[in-house]
Amino acid sequence: MVYVNPAYTSQECSQCHHTHRHNRPNQAVFICRACGFVDHADRNSSHNIAARGWWLWVRGAESRAPVLTLIA
Repeated sequence: MVYVNPAYTSQECSQCHHTHRHNRPNQAVFICRACGFVDHADRNSSHNIAARGWWLWVRGAESRAPVLTLIA
């Protein structure tokens, strides 16, 4: 498991990686102000999270996610 910091993933373009708060004009729409890429905001964010996770995995980063414990 790899922990991905989700900060600014909803404002970052998954195509050109330009990050700006105006890239997300409302809850559902993502429009990149730099390259013009348009997508559903949640789908764009999920692509950014997946890309960050992949890079962490490839680099061999240790997970900082809290360990799950099950208490019965």
